[in-house]
Amino acid sequence: MTSIDNVVRPVGSQVPASYLRSQWFSLHDAIENALAAVVLGQAMLGVGIAGEDTKEPVFVHLKAIDIRRMIEWKEVVTPPTTSTTQTKVRYGSKTEEEKEKAHYEDCLLRSLEKCHEPLWEDLVGKPGWKIVVHHDPRQLRALQSHGSLGLERKGEEDVLLSFDISFCFHHAYSDGRGGYIFHGDFQRALNNAAHPPELQNHILHLPTPPVLPPAMDTLIPFTLSWTFILHTVWTEILGPLFPMRLLRLEPSEADIPWTGAPIDGSNPKTHIRTLFKIDNVVQMNGLIAQCRSHGASLTGLLHALIARSLALHVKDRSFRSTTPIALTQYANANIASSAFTPGKTIHCLITGLSSAHDLDTIQRLRGRRDERDMRVGDNTAVWAFAKDMTACLRAKTASLPRDDIIALSGLIGDWHEFFRSKFGKARDGTWELSNLGSLNAIDAGISGHENVEKEGRRWVIDRAVFTQGTAVGSAICINVAGVAEHGIHVTISWQDAIVDVDLVEKLVGDLQAWITELVEV
Repeated sequence: MTSIDNVVRPVGSQVPASYLRSQWFSLHDAIENALAAVVLGQAMLGVGIAGEDTKEPVFVHLKAIDIRRMIEWKEVVTPPTTSTTQTKVRYGSKTEEEKEKAHYEDCLLRSLEKCHEPLWEDLVGKPGWKIVVHHDPRQLRALQSHGSLGLERKGEEDVLLSFDISFCFHHAYSDGRGGYIFHGDFQRALNNAAHPPELQNHILHLPTPPVLPPAMDTLIPFTLSWTFILHTVWTEILGPLFPMRLLRLEPSEADIPWTGAPIDGSNPKTHIRTLFKIDNVVQMNGLIAQCRSHGASLTGLLHALIARSLALHVKDRSFRSTTPIALTQYANANIASSAFTPGKTIHCLITGLSSAHDLDTIQRLRGRRDERDMRVGDNTAVWAFAKDMTACLRAKTASLPRDDIIALSGLIGDWHEFFRSKFGKARDGTWELSNLGSLNAIDAGISGHENVEKEGRRWVIDRAVFTQGTAVGSAICINVAGVAEHGIHVTISWQDAIVDVDLVEKLVGDLQAWITELVEV
């Protein structure tokens, strides 16, 4: 039997990529069946939301879901190659193959931008999530011509079909790690190739109400000290209302963190770029080794590089950063029961660390004029910042679930009004750095499927891309995702008119140059 590879790259809030060998029926059927199987195994994916625009929204049981409404097929057509051989034709500094990949990725990111802009509709009638299948129709036709829809062809060259599947979701359903869980389940369902009996004529029947995992404030055993409560009430509620100028304590502009333009609730347009990517595993391991030798993590280093770039281009201002932290590991096992298994159950369990970076620290990162061309690998200020951020993150995770602001979220009676009240005001942070880590080899299908591989039929995830909207968060959002043995892909996103495009391009250029320097050591 001819061995036929098909690449699937799930995207959206993340984008893993997969390979399928020897399709025996249509790709549409394969994806519908796999998606139905994932929904049956994840309670959160089988419910809608009633009263989403009220103070008290609730999850509601959906007895039937039209799987076709949960899948959007989007064509991404790359320019046809002019070479009829396997030789890579070079134009300028890029080969034709590289140009084609760059064009595809640009089209993919433009599509992802659109995914972040509309509101979720009809949440009572269907779940607040979907997948978007980005594909090149020419590749599908080529695959069909090789008999992949059930016809066995011997002696043929392998045909590679690559496409991306985006998992897009309302944050009430999942967080970024939940996206990894989705793609791991989806990859396994594709390999199992089973047709769930509950799926009939494209309709998934769910007659029994699902048992949802406990809410975060029930699942995570938060504890709060009076000192923390009083400090939070002052800084978050009373402090902003108090006229500090009466006590001559009004901060100078330099002491107020730069956070871009004020929040604009009327403009949902989102911009996304690739910040950098590292596909070479040896280079990736070398970068991690450098971080460890300086007592830092990759997250700490990225914070330092972002801060240094902004210090060079945003003059004489302090900054504030945010780092999301997963709460899954703190779940109370006695409460979780069978409805929640850490690392296997989709849920939204997340908090964050907010870090202030004063002007003195930023000026040290910026350095003297004669130091600005210094290699970052030799820059003690960069590594000191990275080490400090790493220590702060470790201290925060060690303290959880004690004294965390997310434990006070129940005091907010109306979340819609809470966010509307932010419109026209300064954002809370300069940048957010969200690092999902790497999808492990088993969930990616890279290992653990030996029998399937022998049969010549295998889906494998080979990359992950993570993107987020930035409606009310920090001015700039940096998103890190990866797949074991396949490196990382880092994106940057920002809301239209909040940050100058020129500044973002400088940030992208700086980080690409510095990361290239570090991985080539």
